[in-house]
Amino acid sequence: MNKEQLERANLLANSLIPKAERLTMSETTSKGTIGECLYGLLKYDKEFNAKFSQLVSETEQRFRKEFDEL
Repeated sequence: MNKEQLERANLLANSLIPKAERLTMSETTSKGTIGECLYGLLKYDKEFNAKFSQLVSETEQRFRKEFDEL
């Protein structure tokens, strides 16, 4: 395992995996913790960032469509 792989493994084990786990238990997690988890995932995981941005964009479009229909 080279240095980059070791750093990535450390980031996954000590940060990203625990943050993802906390988000799956959102009913028992505080707003601040949810924000912290989302921030960490958005900052350090490019795939999560892209998918989250797409989800937010689609949600906004759905809300605008619903509003326009009202």
